Amino acid sequence: MAVIQVKIIDKFGTVLETKEIQDFQLETYKQAGYNVTTLEEAQIEITPEVLKLISQIESGELTVPQNFIDVEVINVKNGNITSERFMRQFNQLLNAGIISTGTQITSYNYSTPYGTFRADTETEQEAFQQKEAYVQEQSRLEAERVAQAVAQAKAEAEQKAQEQQTQIDDLQTQIENIGAIPQAFAEEQEQQQLNEEFSKNDIILSGKNFDIESGKIKGQIILEKSNSWNPYYNDIPLALIVQYKDINTNVTMDLVPYVVTFSQGIQPLIQNIERSTAFDISNYARVRIEIFVWKSLDNPIAFSEPLRFMLDADKEPIDILPTIPQVKRDDILSKGVGIFGGLLGISLLLTGLKSSNSRGR
Repeated sequence: MAVIQVKIIDKFGTVLETKEIQDFQLETYKQAGYNVTTLEEAQIEITPEVLKLISQIESGELTVPQNFIDVEVINVKNGNITSERFMRQFNQLLNAGIISTGTQITSYNYSTPYGTFRADTETEQEAFQQKEAYVQEQSRLEAERVAQAVAQAKAEAEQKAQEQQTQIDDLQTQIENIGAIPQAFAEEQEQQQLNEEFSKNDIILSGKNFDIESGKIKGQIILEKSNSWNPYYNDIPLALIVQYKDINTNVTMDLVPYVVTFSQGIQPLIQNIERSTAFDISNYARVRIEIFVWKSLDNPIAFSEPLRFMLDADKEPIDILPTIPQVKRDDILSKGVGIFGGLLGISLLLTGLKSSNSRGR
């Protein structure tokens, strides 16, 4: 009896097994409902649709799992499965999103100084190029960060140095001012002294119509600026002092202060006197009067020569001329006059002595 090889295929088109049977058994399998085809009868038939898909898979236009290639593609090409079975498996994977159209993408991971870099590319060369570009970019960014950090540190150092220099300059200025303050103060004091400079010749005093009448001393004191008057004292109050003395004891019996203030002009000041004395004027036929101008009562520095005169109760009113300022002369002329006067006096003395001796003989 002849032996034949057959493929036993299930209803899904999958070849369950290939086996050898007796030729009389072939009819039995068919009657049992098996799809039995002998190898001689079997022809590999692949539909145009499946052939196109296989071509797209092999060219990379379709991306499929490797096990689909190893099982479905190879088996359909070998005739182990039918085109229907291939299409059924393909559509299941396609609907599940496992199969995608386009080129096949592979993930590549690289270890870099900046961490792990992953590239999803068609080829490893493309992945390597992307990795190199990533490393270069990260290197550039790192260089920029370092440059920025260096620039910031430099700017902070310069700012700190400038602040320190400012502090040093301020300290130097303070040190210089420590020496300048006394100097400036001394100059200010010196200028103040020049401004406040005065003498007892600055004011000329005179009197007019002085009299003793009805127990009162009356008169006018006239105050005039001299050529040496310091304008600094314009509008500054000064003290005018009038004192009355006993002519015998020179004891002050009464002292009366007045406040006088010169204006900017040259007009003289007139101070009227009408004083009921603190002593009994009827007991005195004559009174000594002394008049002064001081800077103040607390600072009795003279602005004038004193004006001194006697006032009699039984005489007519009198005017008092100003005191002539005493000017000290130390020039050659004054010395020559003094020497000449001395010699003249000695000559007269000798002449007198000779005359006396001649009369004695």
